[in-house]
Amino acid sequence: MTHVLHVLSDRTRGAAVPLEEALWLAALGGADVIQIREKKAPALAVYEFALSLLARLDERQVPSRVFVNDRLDVAMAVGAAGVHLAAKSIPVAAARKIVDQAGGGLIVGCSVHSLEEAVAAEAAGADYVTFGHIFPTASHPGVPPKGVRQLAQVVEAVSIPVVAIGGMDASNVGEVLATGASGVAVIGAVLEAQDPRAAAERLKEAMARSPASPKVPFPRAHKGGMPRASL
Repeated sequence: MTHVLHVLSDRTRGAAVPLEEALWLAALGGADVIQIREKKAPALAVYEFALSLLARLDERQVPSRVFVNDRLDVAMAVGAAGVHLAAKSIPVAAARKIVDQAGGGLIVGCSVHSLEEAVAAEAAGADYVTFGHIFPTASHPGVPPKGVRQLAQVVEAVSIPVVAIGGMDASNVGEVLATGASGVAVIGAVLEAQDPRAAAERLKEAMARSPASPKVPFPRAHKGGMPRASL
Protein backbone atom coordinates (compact mmCIF):
# COMPACT_ATOMS: atom_id res chain seq x y z
CA MET A 1 0.00 0.00 0.00
CA THR A 2 1.43 3.35 -1.00
CA HIS A 3 0.78 6.83 0.30
CA VAL A 4 -0.85 9.46 -1.90
CA LEU A 5 0.37 12.95 -2.70
CA HIS A 6 -2.29 15.61 -3.26
CA VAL A 7 -1.27 18.94 -4.79
CA LEU A 8 -3.75 21.78 -4.35
CA SER A 9 -4.01 24.85 -6.55
CA ASP A 10 -3.98 28.32 -5.00
CA ARG A 11 -3.80 31.48 -7.11
CA THR A 12 -3.02 33.63 -4.08
CA ARG A 13 0.38 32.01 -3.56
CA GLY A 14 3.50 33.23 -5.29
CA ALA A 15 3.89 30.52 -7.89
CA ALA A 16 7.11 30.51 -9.89
CA VAL A 17 5.33 29.32 -13.04
CA PRO A 18 1.73 29.75 -14.30
CA LEU A 19 -0.76 27.74 -12.25
CA GLU A 20 -1.93 25.23 -14.87
CA GLU A 21 1.66 24.58 -15.92
CA ALA A 22 2.68 24.10 -12.28
CA LEU A 23 -0.13 21.57 -11.75
CA TRP A 24 0.81 19.79 -14.96
CA LEU A 25 4.43 19.57 -13.86
CA ALA A 26 3.34 18.32 -10.43
CA ALA A 27 1.41 15.54 -12.17
CA LEU A 28 4.47 14.62 -14.23
CA GLY A 29 6.41 14.56 -10.94
CA GLY A 30 4.13 11.90 -9.54
CA ALA A 31 1.32 13.75 -7.76
CA ASP A 32 -1.49 11.25 -7.32
CA VAL A 33 -4.25 13.85 -7.04
CA ILE A 34 -4.42 17.37 -8.44
CA GLN A 35 -7.08 19.36 -6.63
CA ILE A 36 -8.43 22.38 -8.49
CA ARG A 37 -9.17 24.92 -5.79
CA GLU A 38 -10.59 28.12 -7.28
CA LYS A 39 -12.46 29.80 -4.44
CA LYS A 40 -13.28 33.05 -6.24
CA ALA A 41 -13.68 31.89 -9.82
CA PRO A 42 -17.11 31.46 -11.46
CA ALA A 43 -18.29 27.95 -12.30
CA LEU A 44 -17.55 28.33 -16.02
CA ALA A 45 -13.93 29.29 -15.36
CA VAL A 46 -13.44 26.32 -13.03
CA TYR A 47 -15.11 24.04 -15.58
CA GLU A 48 -12.86 25.18 -18.43
CA PHE A 49 -9.74 25.03 -16.28
CA ALA A 50 -10.55 21.47 -15.18
CA LEU A 51 -11.30 20.34 -18.75
CA SER A 52 -8.04 21.78 -20.02
CA LEU A 53 -5.99 20.01 -17.36
CA LEU A 54 -7.89 16.74 -17.81
CA ALA A 55 -7.27 16.87 -21.56
CA ARG A 56 -3.51 17.25 -21.04
CA LEU A 57 -3.43 14.37 -18.57
CA ASP A 58 -5.46 12.13 -20.88
CA GLU A 59 -3.37 12.99 -23.93
CA ARG A 60 -0.13 11.96 -22.22
CA GLN A 61 -1.80 9.17 -20.20
CA VAL A 62 -0.57 10.69 -16.94
CA PRO A 63 -2.26 8.76 -14.11
CA SER A 64 -2.83 11.72 -11.79
CA ARG A 65 -6.49 12.16 -10.86
CA VAL A 66 -8.26 15.51 -10.81
CA PHE A 67 -10.46 16.56 -7.89
CA VAL A 68 -12.49 19.77 -7.79
CA ASN A 69 -12.72 21.75 -4.56
CA ASP A 70 -16.18 22.86 -3.41
CA ARG A 71 -17.95 22.68 -6.79
CA LEU A 72 -19.75 19.35 -6.93
CA ASP A 73 -21.56 20.45 -10.08
CA VAL A 74 -18.31 21.12 -11.90
CA ALA A 75 -16.69 17.92 -10.66
CA MET A 76 -19.59 15.88 -12.02
CA ALA A 77 -19.83 17.87 -15.25
CA VAL A 78 -16.19 17.35 -16.23
CA GLY A 79 -15.98 13.75 -15.04
CA ALA A 80 -13.46 14.47 -12.31
CA ALA A 81 -12.36 11.67 -10.02
CA GLY A 82 -13.47 13.45 -6.88
CA VAL A 83 -14.88 16.49 -5.13
CA HIS A 84 -13.39 18.01 -2.01
CA LEU A 85 -15.79 19.84 0.28
CA ALA A 86 -14.83 22.74 2.53
CA ALA A 87 -16.54 24.30 5.54
CA LYS A 88 -18.88 26.42 3.39
CA SER A 89 -19.59 23.73 0.77
CA ILE A 90 -22.78 21.71 0.71
CA PRO A 91 -22.87 19.08 3.50
CA VAL A 92 -21.13 15.76 2.94
CA ALA A 93 -24.41 13.84 3.30
CA ALA A 94 -26.05 15.95 0.59
CA ALA A 95 -23.11 15.47 -1.78
CA ARG A 96 -23.06 11.72 -1.08
CA LYS A 97 -26.78 11.49 -1.90
CA ILE A 98 -26.39 13.39 -5.18
CA VAL A 99 -23.39 11.33 -6.29
CA ASP A 100 -25.03 8.02 -5.41
CA GLN A 101 -28.27 8.95 -7.15
CA ALA A 102 -26.28 9.83 -10.26
CA GLY A 103 -24.72 6.39 -10.18
CA GLY A 104 -21.25 7.81 -10.55
CA GLY A 105 -17.95 6.93 -8.93
CA LEU A 106 -17.07 10.39 -7.67
CA ILE A 107 -14.95 10.26 -4.51
CA VAL A 108 -16.29 12.63 -1.84
CA GLY A 109 -13.77 14.11 0.58
CA CYS A 110 -13.85 16.99 3.02
CA SER A 111 -11.66 19.13 5.22
CA VAL A 112 -11.82 18.66 8.99
CA HIS A 113 -10.05 20.39 11.85
CA SER A 114 -10.91 18.22 14.83
CA LEU A 115 -11.43 14.60 15.79
CA GLU A 116 -15.15 15.24 16.20
CA GLU A 117 -15.45 16.70 12.70
CA ALA A 118 -13.62 13.71 11.25
CA VAL A 119 -15.94 11.22 12.96
CA ALA A 120 -18.98 13.19 11.77
CA ALA A 121 -17.66 13.33 8.20
CA GLU A 122 -17.22 9.56 8.12
CA ALA A 123 -20.74 9.05 9.46
CA ALA A 124 -22.09 11.40 6.76
CA GLY A 125 -20.54 9.34 3.97
CA ALA A 126 -17.16 10.94 3.25
CA ASP A 127 -14.71 8.66 1.45
CA TYR A 128 -11.73 10.47 3.04
CA VAL A 129 -10.87 13.56 5.08
CA THR A 130 -7.98 15.98 5.12
CA PHE A 131 -6.86 17.10 8.57
CA GLY A 132 -4.68 20.03 9.49
CA HIS A 133 -2.90 22.17 9.48
CA ILE A 134 -0.16 19.95 10.89
CA PHE A 135 2.76 22.39 10.85
CA PRO A 136 2.89 26.20 10.61
CA THR A 137 1.88 27.30 7.12
CA ALA A 138 1.44 30.46 5.09
CA SER A 139 -2.16 29.44 4.41
CA HIS A 140 -3.05 29.97 8.10
CA PRO A 141 -0.73 32.65 9.50
CA GLY A 142 -0.90 33.04 13.26
CA VAL A 143 -3.06 29.94 13.78
CA PRO A 144 -1.45 27.27 16.00
CA PRO A 145 -0.78 24.01 14.13
CA LYS A 146 -2.46 20.75 15.13
CA GLY A 147 0.72 18.69 15.15
CA VAL A 148 1.31 15.02 14.47
CA ARG A 149 -0.11 13.88 17.83
CA GLN A 150 -3.59 15.18 17.00
CA LEU A 151 -3.22 13.75 13.49
CA ALA A 152 -2.51 10.32 14.97
CA GLN A 153 -5.62 10.58 17.14
CA VAL A 154 -7.78 11.33 14.10
CA VAL A 155 -6.25 8.47 12.12
CA GLU A 156 -6.98 6.12 15.01
CA ALA A 157 -10.58 7.33 15.44
CA VAL A 158 -11.86 6.81 11.88
CA SER A 159 -11.90 3.96 9.39
CA ILE A 160 -11.58 6.12 6.25
CA PRO A 161 -8.35 7.55 4.82
CA VAL A 162 -6.90 10.64 6.50
CA VAL A 163 -4.74 12.95 4.39
CA ALA A 164 -2.57 15.39 6.34
CA ILE A 165 -2.27 18.99 5.19
CA GLY A 166 -0.34 22.06 6.25
CA GLY A 167 3.38 22.82 6.19
CA MET A 168 4.60 19.52 4.79
CA ASP A 169 7.72 19.06 2.70
CA ALA A 170 10.27 16.35 2.03
CA SER A 171 12.00 17.00 5.38
CA ASN A 172 9.03 16.27 7.64
CA VAL A 173 6.74 14.00 5.64
CA GLY A 174 8.19 10.90 7.30
CA GLU A 175 6.94 11.75 10.78
CA VAL A 176 3.52 12.58 9.31
CA LEU A 177 3.19 9.22 7.56
CA ALA A 178 4.33 7.42 10.73
CA THR A 179 0.88 8.22 12.17
CA GLY A 180 -0.81 5.89 9.68
CA ALA A 181 -2.06 8.77 7.53
CA SER A 182 -2.95 7.78 3.98
CA GLY A 183 -1.00 10.64 2.44
CA VAL A 184 -0.27 14.34 2.42
CA ALA A 185 -1.66 17.40 0.67
CA VAL A 186 0.56 20.35 -0.18
CA ILE A 187 0.42 23.73 -1.84
CA GLY A 188 3.57 25.78 -1.40
CA ALA A 189 5.99 22.85 -1.27
CA VAL A 190 5.27 22.23 -4.95
CA LEU A 191 3.60 25.30 -6.45
CA GLU A 192 6.12 27.79 -5.06
CA ALA A 193 9.10 25.74 -6.20
CA GLN A 194 11.12 26.86 -9.19
CA ASP A 195 10.65 23.37 -10.60
CA PRO A 196 7.28 21.92 -9.48
CA ARG A 197 8.02 18.60 -11.16
CA ALA A 198 11.25 18.13 -9.23
CA ALA A 199 9.54 19.25 -6.00
CA ALA A 200 6.80 16.65 -6.45
CA GLU A 201 9.39 14.00 -7.23
CA ARG A 202 11.31 14.83 -4.02
CA LEU A 203 8.15 14.52 -1.97
CA LYS A 204 7.22 11.20 -3.56
CA GLU A 205 10.73 9.90 -2.96
CA ALA A 206 10.60 10.95 0.70
CA MET A 207 7.17 9.31 1.05
CA ALA A 208 8.48 6.10 -0.52
CA ARG A 209 11.23 5.95 2.12
CA SER A 210 8.68 5.81 4.93
CA PRO A 211 8.55 2.37 6.57
CA ALA A 212 4.97 3.04 7.68
CA SER A 213 1.90 1.87 5.82
CA PRO A 214 -1.34 3.84 5.60
CA LYS A 215 -3.95 2.62 8.06
CA VAL A 216 -6.49 2.79 5.22
CA PRO A 217 -5.46 3.00 1.55
CA PHE A 218 -6.77 5.95 -0.40
CA PRO A 219 -9.70 4.93 -2.66
CA ARG A 220 -9.30 4.56 -6.39
CA ALA A 221 -13.01 5.28 -6.92
CA HIS A 222 -16.22 5.13 -4.91
CA LYS A 223 -18.31 3.13 -7.41
CA GLY A 224 -17.52 2.74 -11.08
CA GLY A 225 -16.63 6.17 -12.40
CA MET A 226 -18.05 9.39 -13.77
CA PRO A 227 -17.91 9.86 -17.54
CA ARG A 228 -15.39 12.42 -18.74
CA ALA A 229 -16.55 15.56 -20.47
CA SER A 230 -14.65 16.83 -23.49
CA LEU A 231 -13.60 20.23 -24.77
